[in-house]
Amino acid sequence: MQQDPRPKFMDNSTPPIGELLVQWQLVSEKDRNAALTDARKLSLPLGLALRLHGAVDLELLHNAVTAQALLRDSVILPQHAREAMAVVIRKRIQFNLALDLLGIEVGSKKRCRLGELLIESETLNRELLKSHLACAKATGLPLGRVVCNLADVPKDVIDMALKVQAQVRAGTMSREEAINQLYSARRSNAVISNVSHSLMEQRTQLGQLLSMAGLISEKDVEYALIMSSAEGKFLGEALTSLSLIKPYEVHAALEVQHMIRSNKISFNQGLNQLKKLLSNKEDEDRTGTLHQMPAMEKSTVTFSSFLKLINCIPKSDGRKNQTDEQRPELDAQLDEAWQELRTNFFFAAPPDDRIHPNVKEILQRSGFLTDKQMTSVQRAAMAYRFFRDDRLTIEQALIQYHRMQVEDSNPSTWQTAFPQLNV
Repeated sequence: MQQDPRPKFMDNSTPPIGELLVQWQLVSEKDRNAALTDARKLSLPLGLALRLHGAVDLELLHNAVTAQALLRDSVILPQHAREAMAVVIRKRIQFNLALDLLGIEVGSKKRCRLGELLIESETLNRELLKSHLACAKATGLPLGRVVCNLADVPKDVIDMALKVQAQVRAGTMSREEAINQLYSARRSNAVISNVSHSLMEQRTQLGQLLSMAGLISEKDVEYALIMSSAEGKFLGEALTSLSLIKPYEVHAALEVQHMIRSNKISFNQGLNQLKKLLSNKEDEDRTGTLHQMPAMEKSTVTFSSFLKLINCIPKSDGRKNQTDEQRPELDAQLDEAWQELRTNFFFAAPPDDRIHPNVKEILQRSGFLTDKQMTSVQRAAMAYRFFRDDRLTIEQALIQYHRMQVEDSNPSTWQTAFPQLNV
């Protein structure tokens, strides 16, 4: 019988990052559970939710993820990971250096990294991978989520890559088989994407939107289409003349159609907005438009929280010495600064003389004293504004801020840097 070549001390179920942090006594179960709740509510990876709670900093998160990856690749023992993380905390050094100090050798087994699979399957080139790895490190986002958010690789392909990566690590698939499967998935996806535009045009036809939202049946749509063709009317006119639908519902559907086709919202966002009409029975004679409809439920990530996620809070602001009662006051100051920035549209201004006096005063009170710090806040405000306007997800806003910091470009050029939102 052929023996399993994997180390006998490893199993295939490396705990998730939150569980590892609790096992290593770096995060309490209470903080982990609270972060899990926020991660679901705010659509954030657990690591970023833990940072919002102040349970971990970005450096500790990087080291924990490095340890987790080595465990998943079966090249270190669990007890060695625990010992090395203790040294990381005590000496404030990188995880790999901690392994060296402890004399722990990393196994010789070839590792199975997501980036390597994407390169070897010709899904991503090395230059893009290098850029995305830097972005993942700066934002704390997993590499796969960075790649998906920037639309360099379709989500279906990334999902396939993560699936075969897990199988290679578990020993149920060879690396060569994984690369072949990923290559085939990429080619198939490319064929599908060539016809995706025409499919979206069909999917967002007025009758299709109304029937999928449950506002009208497909049979009624077909009948109205026959009538509109015979009488030379638009479909919406035919539907309202037959009393099958109200005028404001047609107006809302047309606006949703335009927003989806112009990539301002995703198909699912628009469809969910239309579905809300079904539960709004208060005004039967209403003739409003989409802007008067109930707003879609939004994430509650505040500007102060966004600044924490991008490591933009000054280390010298004395927050660690503040009481629990004083911290909300400082956060409120930062949110006040956001309102001033949004009102005065000084997002792209260079430091000092172009910063609005009201904004400058608030930022100084919040601990932002240098021109560089204030410029960073302005860039953060622009990225955050795209998130608040539903043009970017919170993850895309984090990536946008990082790219503006790295390339120091005119922020106005970033408005079309991301694909439509996906929900």
